[in-house]
Amino acid sequence: MPINNNVTNELNSLKSIKEAINSHIPKKTTTKIENTQKSITKPNAKELLIKAEIDIYQKIVAPPSVLCIDDISFGTLGNFSCLTGKSKSRKTFFLSILIASSIDSNGTFQRIKSQVSSSTVLHFDTEQSEYHTQLVAKRVVSLLDKDESINNYKCFCLRPYEPKTRIEIIKEAIYNTPNLKLVVIDGIADLIIGYNNEEEAIKVIGEFMKWTFELNIHIITIVHQNKGDNNAKGHLGSLILQKAETVLSIQRDGDISNVESTHSRGIEIQPMSFSVDDFGLPYFVDHNPNNSTKNEKTNPFNIDLEVHKTILKETFKDVSELNRNDFLENIKYVLGSYSYSNGDNKCKEFLTYYKKMEFVTQEEKLKPYTLNI
Repeated sequence: MPINNNVTNELNSLKSIKEAINSHIPKKTTTKIENTQKSITKPNAKELLIKAEIDIYQKIVAPPSVLCIDDISFGTLGNFSCLTGKSKSRKTFFLSILIASSIDSNGTFQRIKSQVSSSTVLHFDTEQSEYHTQLVAKRVVSLLDKDESINNYKCFCLRPYEPKTRIEIIKEAIYNTPNLKLVVIDGIADLIIGYNNEEEAIKVIGEFMKWTFELNIHIITIVHQNKGDNNAKGHLGSLILQKAETVLSIQRDGDISNVESTHSRGIEIQPMSFSVDDFGLPYFVDHNPNNSTKNEKTNPFNIDLEVHKTILKETFKDVSELNRNDFLENIKYVLGSYSYSNGDNKCKEFLTYYKKMEFVTQEEKLKPYTLNI
């Protein structure tokens, strides 16, 4: 019948349209398979926990030092370090010495040596123009005093880019450079928006920790100090002081710049001084203790009692007692936050002082310490 034929034709037409639409919709089974594959490739928390466990009976070889100063490690593979200082303190000049030392195989710099001098070094300048970035790179090469070209040192100008793009460029370079051991980033503040942006500071330091771990490299970066004191600037600076393997502070006194270790996980690096010659090249000079207030400032007997009370209250924050190791670990962080020297020996010196002054007490040997102020 005509009416039925029309209905049939319309139904067939609608069926064809539905089939056409369905042909462009991904099948649910495909999505399930893809999701299953993703879940298989992504480690779960249990697998990560097993991988993270440390076998205390297995011998773990100490990582080689990218740089040693007076035979004391400045930076090892798998960690990052930092230079701090006020504007015009010549941080970049000292950074040039470190870079040149890291690719020098002839012992030119005497006090600073590298255990991986044949590896590649990447240098990123985030704030200077191409012209001034090139001047720094030329300075590095000039310090080496070599006639042949340097093939294992590459320098990049990242000033034109926004912080996020700078991070992407650095990541692209370090994950695709063979034989890479040292990465220099001058400076870290230009990788985030604002020194006091805590979220971005945590994120960029997290990237540093991830990159150094995954690639087994060392990163050296620079952060400015506050104008009113010698503390590293903002939330970013505070976080760096907590996480960095070594922090060197550079203070300028006329023609001389003094370099001192303010934070260290091991033996403290002894102070050193340098100046700059008429050709714009830095060179070491004899360190004058009169130009440095660090030793006097860090002597517990020269610190005001109210400052000691503040240090101890922060060391014992939220706890009533601490065993020896926890006390030394806590005070290491507190001393560092106040820009006092906080090497292992210095922390023990403070503990000895507090015991002598009876600011901390313990019932008997090997028992926990309690606060007594």
